[in-house]
Amino acid sequence: MDLDLSCVESFVVLAYERHFGRAAACLNLSSSALSKRLARLERQVGVRLIDRDPGGYVELTPAGDRFISHARELLRHAREARRHALQGEGSPIVHLGIPGSPSDHIPVPTWKTMVTAIAQTLPTCRLQACSVPYGRVEESVLTGRVDVLLSTGEFDHSGLSTTVLMRVGRVLLVPVHHELAGERRIRAMDMADLPLIREPTATTRWMKPWLLGDLRDPADTPTVDVSARTLADVQKAVLDGRAATVASATLVPMVRPGLTALPLRDVPSIPLFAVRRRHDERDEVLTVIEALRVLTAAFVTTHSQEVPDGSQAVAAPANS
Repeated sequence: MDLDLSCVESFVVLAYERHFGRAAACLNLSSSALSKRLARLERQVGVRLIDRDPGGYVELTPAGDRFISHARELLRHAREARRHALQGEGSPIVHLGIPGSPSDHIPVPTWKTMVTAIAQTLPTCRLQACSVPYGRVEESVLTGRVDVLLSTGEFDHSGLSTTVLMRVGRVLLVPVHHELAGERRIRAMDMADLPLIREPTATTRWMKPWLLGDLRDPADTPTVDVSARTLADVQKAVLDGRAATVASATLVPMVRPGLTALPLRDVPSIPLFAVRRRHDERDEVLTVIEALRVLTAAFVTTHSQEVPDGSQAVAAPANS
């Protein structure tokens, strides 16, 4: 029996989320519909792929572990096949993935500048921004859902290639009435007991910079789980007093009223990456990454006065 690609994609999402409810939400399905898709796939493959406990938590079976890498490749090849079929029907599209929402990270004028610059450099290419759930950043690239991912965090998958666009400082977002809001110098030790937001669907590795995991044992950081699809959801949780959050200094111009961004003085900067599939060396993909490098440097120059002193973003050298 042929494999249903919608069932394969559902399995890949479920393998990342490790929870039926969260995976169903990502796929805009009900849990029962997701269960039916999985059952159909297991019939098609001929073996059980997951074990599920009463709480909805998922563990891959040994067969599921063996199948997952092939499933990702299958989805990637399917998207590549469609892309090649459409090549003669118009300009190729490069899908740029951004965790949360594109408008959270790229101001509209900057986005227009980016699209224009890429159009001038590679007139046969079109750029399309895509929202990527926080829990599916690596998977979005590996399966071909996006061609280039713009993200901080840590990536060590052998199938991915990362280009450092620039290094960015980190700030602490708190409500303007918070007890720390009047401080001019915030050190990591000053916020040792401060609960920080943790997105439960994101991997521990990707969340590491936002929980200061590069400075201390994550077990020493109190966290509050906040399910967030966009930066706006994160900021609302901070404004509501649920917890504080560490954020990139580049987001300071987009901080909503009622919040303040405090520079973290003894916290090292982190890289902002352009991530692609390691063997994807299409001209349009490489051109988009180079344009991102140039434009992020321009963004730093334009907004340098808006970023708190001590946490400014720094453009990376061209050969990073």
